[in-house]
Amino acid sequence: MASFMETLHLTYDEVVNKIPYRNLLLMQKDKLHVVNGVKVNKVKGKDMAARRRMNKR
Repeated sequence: MASFMETLHLTYDEVVNKIPYRNLLLMQKDKLHVVNGVKVNKVKGKDMAARRRMNKR
C-alpha cells in the first residue's frame, strides 16, 4: 500500500477507500518511467535522398 502512495503520489484515503485495487495495479503499470538512450527520428525517403545529393557535391 505504501508503494502505491509513494509511486503514484496518492493519499492514504484514495488508496484505501476510493480507488479499487485493480485500478491501482493498472495505474502503477501505466505510470511513466524515465527512458535512457537516444531518441530515434523518422526520416522520409525524399529527405534521405536529398541529403545524399547534398553530400556528394
